[in-house]
Amino acid sequence: KYDRQVEDLVLARLRACAPEFRVVAEETANSEELTDLPTWVVDPIDGTTNFIHRQSECCVLIGLAVRKRPVLGVCFIPKMDELYTAIRGHGAFCNGRRISCSGCEDLTKALVNLHMPSYSRGPKVVERILGVTRDLLAHPVRGVRCGGSAGVDMIHVAKGRLDAYFEVGIYPWDVCAGAVIVEEAGGVCLDTMGGDFDLASRRILVASSPKLAQQVAGILQRQRYDTVDAENYESEDSDAKKRKTQ
Repeated sequence: KYDRQVEDLVLARLRACAPEFRVVAEETANSEELTDLPTWVVDPIDGTTNFIHRQSECCVLIGLAVRKRPVLGVCFIPKMDELYTAIRGHGAFCNGRRISCSGCEDLTKALVNLHMPSYSRGPKVVERILGVTRDLLAHPVRGVRCGGSAGVDMIHVAKGRLDAYFEVGIYPWDVCAGAVIVEEAGGVCLDTMGGDFDLASRRILVASSPKLAQQVAGILQRQRYDTVDAENYESEDSDAKKRKTQ
């Protein structure tokens, strides 16, 4: 209900300003494919479960992609009264003040955010994310957190509150705005396997420095953390249930 209301409000404003731009949005235009044309990429409430439970880790995300590359990002975190903005090549700002990443380069000193998947919890998904968590803790990393909003997690990296964040299974509207803000704050966005970030790939690794990003990517590579195939995992769960009833 609230997601749709916020999205209707945001898209009405955007279409009034730039009616010729395409739109990809979570609630009403989620089947649209990204093209090279200028495209608004909108998530009306990122961190919906947090919003339902009245937690502060939720936000409104508005991104602009041109040639499938994020070039503008806006993130509003209502509970913190923080408005983040960035245009590629012009820096990142919070409530009008310039922000920057921590610059951390050592994983042993890093605070890292990950996401426990809600879209699939089959045995292989659980095994993979627990394997990543175990490797981070054993490295050892300074600390591991789980926030529940891709947008807020990326903002925390841009603001220096976190040093790295990664997730598999996200959509363009989850990360388009944040990618610009992070990079303009001095951070990096990569694929979870350490390659170039692709807005449509459904995976992202964000870090405060290239050196830290590669350290985290090394752990994700060992665990092959590059896909969450929900359909296959659900199929495995169903087969297991059938065996138990036979």
